[in-house]
Amino acid sequence: MTSAFPSVFPSEAGLDAQGVRGFLQRLAADGISLDSLLVYRSGKLAFEHYWWPYRADRPHTTHSATKSFVGTAIGLALDEGLLRLDDRLVSFFPELVPPDASEHLRAITVEDLLTMRTGHRVGLSGKTWRLLKTSWVREYLRTPVDLPPGKAFTYSSATSHMLSAIVQRTSGQSVFDYLRPRLFEPLGFAGHSWDTDPEGICSGGNGLSLRSIDFLKWGVLHLHDGLWQGERILPAGWVREATAWHVQNADAGTWNGTEFVPVSGTGADERPEGYGYQLWLDADGGYRASGMFGQDVFVLPQHDAVVVTTGSITHGKHRLLSGLVHDLLVPAFDGTPSTVADSSLAADLADVAAPALSPTSVALDGRRYECESNEDGLSEISFTVDDDVLVVTLDDARGRHSVRCGLSTWVESDTGVSTWQLHHSYQAESTRVLAAAQWSSPRELVLEWYFVESPFHDTVTLEFGDGELRWQRRTNVNSGPTERPAVTAKLV
Repeated sequence: MTSAFPSVFPSEAGLDAQGVRGFLQRLAADGISLDSLLVYRSGKLAFEHYWWPYRADRPHTTHSATKSFVGTAIGLALDEGLLRLDDRLVSFFPELVPPDASEHLRAITVEDLLTMRTGHRVGLSGKTWRLLKTSWVREYLRTPVDLPPGKAFTYSSATSHMLSAIVQRTSGQSVFDYLRPRLFEPLGFAGHSWDTDPEGICSGGNGLSLRSIDFLKWGVLHLHDGLWQGERILPAGWVREATAWHVQNADAGTWNGTEFVPVSGTGADERPEGYGYQLWLDADGGYRASGMFGQDVFVLPQHDAVVVTTGSITHGKHRLLSGLVHDLLVPAFDGTPSTVADSSLAADLADVAAPALSPTSVALDGRRYECESNEDGLSEISFTVDDDVLVVTLDDARGRHSVRCGLSTWVESDTGVSTWQLHHSYQAESTRVLAAAQWSSPRELVLEWYFVESPFHDTVTLEFGDGELRWQRRTNVNSGPTERPAVTAKLV
């Protein structure tokens, strides 16, 4: 997975492993859960680790870090003459512009979109947009623009989506296809995918899934001013322009009503933050692509380094990650590397096997339970036993979907089970899940579902009574409630 960079011990890249240990210990103490951590320095991969059940070959959703890849596509399109920074948004979609469009809407430019200064008073979250079945572009153009564009910063996934739509309108290709020969193939990406809106436009605010090593490659490409192994991939000067402080004091620590915006710092003494072209900027000269729940690429030119995290960080704690990287991990580049510290770090991170399962049997084969009226629209819960696997099948408004749960070993499969209410409105037709079922008491069965290409880990508790079933589902992270109301069902 890591052939692009030689893997070395931290000390061989001038990275103090003791500093990395301190960083990881602090994360654990604060309840901040990473799925992967990669550290690149001076041409070498100084650290790479994945926490079970995540692996190097698995793609991981990047959430809002997707925006920075859309920004990269805009840079390439500008260089190819497909568009200009001062082009007006409405010029790309004349047939969708409302007849009574305001002067503010008509004044929005590509650069205003890149810098999140469109004049909208409230940002529009991907959580909301993913539920729309109509044209996202049309909906954006119908949204009131309260202020003159080019002034106030308002973070918005919908704004980034318009950049994706512009690339598709001008190039005749989705952003995914446009970037394939220009970025993904030259850098050797593999296993990546990109969600689309109802019209087939790649979701500009979120929806890109990548392996962690490919996430890192994007950061290294920017660290080297758009050069990859001596070949120019990004236009000369683009990285400098994209990382300029176009917004001096981005309002980066608030909930604006629909979207959480990451923040630097670990307390009241937070560092000033800026915003470039779909990138967050730090006062020390670094910058980052940042996605909800801990999907971040920190580019640190002053240390010739890039740090990548993927995570399952609870909604309120993601804001701490950037501060801890700067306060605890960055100093490790100036520390005193030692092979002893290398060994201690390796011992700390010795591979941990999957949680052990006690072989168990379930007397549920063929049982069906009819659900009472419930908010999730569940109509039936049924069970079959297939060798050493409990197959749990749910019927709801989306159809019938099953999850295969191992009884003595963890079982991985594809499922289309409904997730949107607990997973920040993400709903795939098919997604990978690693699952197990275990009795916690004679009447209580616990299902563990790890959606291994995302941050989400659901726990379902089933309480059995005389001819009845109580179903309770919760998740580890979400932008909203992490638990659904209990569902009661009767045996039929």
